[in-house]
Amino acid sequence: MSSTGHPTVIAAPPAPLAPRLDRLWALDPSYTFLNHGSFGAVPRAIREAFIAVQDRIEGRPIEFIDRRIQEVILPARERVAAFLGIAPDSFGFVTNATEGVNAVLRSLDFRPGDQMLTTSHVYNAVRNAMKYRGRQTGAEYVEVSVPLPIHRPQDVVDALVAAMNPRTRLVVVDQITSPTALIFPVEQLARECRARNIELLVDGAHVPGMLDVDVDAIGCTYWTGNLHKWPCAPKGSAVLWVAPERRADIHPVTISHFLDQGFVREFDWQGTRDLAAWAVSGQAIDFMGQFGWDRVRAHNRQMAAWAHRLWCERWEVEPISPADHSMLGFMATVPLPAEIPARYATPMDFQKALYAEDRIEIPIIDFGGRWHARASAQVYNRAEQYEQLAQAVLEHARRA
Repeated sequence: MSSTGHPTVIAAPPAPLAPRLDRLWALDPSYTFLNHGSFGAVPRAIREAFIAVQDRIEGRPIEFIDRRIQEVILPARERVAAFLGIAPDSFGFVTNATEGVNAVLRSLDFRPGDQMLTTSHVYNAVRNAMKYRGRQTGAEYVEVSVPLPIHRPQDVVDALVAAMNPRTRLVVVDQITSPTALIFPVEQLARECRARNIELLVDGAHVPGMLDVDVDAIGCTYWTGNLHKWPCAPKGSAVLWVAPERRADIHPVTISHFLDQGFVREFDWQGTRDLAAWAVSGQAIDFMGQFGWDRVRAHNRQMAAWAHRLWCERWEVEPISPADHSMLGFMATVPLPAEIPARYATPMDFQKALYAEDRIEIPIIDFGGRWHARASAQVYNRAEQYEQLAQAVLEHARRA
């Protein structure tokens, strides 16, 4: 075992947690869905709960949206808080992590010459939000290259620390990267930032459910994460946590009736949002929890690590991260054979071909000038689906 508890060799896929778990989701069985990491997928039972809350609100719209909003949201707030290791009054609900990032960026008083720092693994929507805020304020956007392969988590820390300077106002870093699916050492980065009086915003879009996280213990200034990915809540469910000393300064993207009347009150009322997605997020956590969250995490990590090894061997490519899988969670990003970009004009063309010809849904990503496949592992996925992708890629490569 590695020091992180991840196996150094994954010889076999995990056993299913229960028979035919895919039937608990409404996914179309005519295609292979290996992209839970993008937008998640809602179980049938949670979809029914979501509709029931919508029906309840629509029965008495003014009463529930205006007078009883806390009654609708509070149970979910308390369950989410316990799940993430945070206080119920320390976070606001948002639509997604990108909105959480935007809320922080829009609230901070950047000045010309200030620096916003991130890495080349940043999610593109966050990259654009940072560039846009820099354009508005005169702050400088700096993207630090962290090339592949990454041999150890310290590589990430070293690259960012080397770029920090007295003008660095904010560091934005992914706890789990979107394009490369790697776990970054945010606790260590938080210590480095605090030592330099730099604020740290952690984009934890993929973290809830994937990692047994204690947000308070990270030591960052801001943290945002999605509930619609691995906890399988309805789309539009996410949180933004803010350190106590900064809560009075951070406001939602939509400024509405309760400006300066408290962090939670401002975020609870952002116009006529559909409250149902937020309201059932706690039920989604408990739905997945019926299988045991430790078992879910162990299953999905093992499946992702096994698929990672399988593709590297079958496609004869080198991994982009440590061989002990210590930087992998529920997703794996693997370089594609060189023959694939020789045949297809763009990564999207190949992604479309896999979908149209092989009925496989998976993102194809250009990172650092090389094409990669990123697959997700959720409890409903089966080992043969990853074998199917391995073979499909080889067949496309042979046609080049």
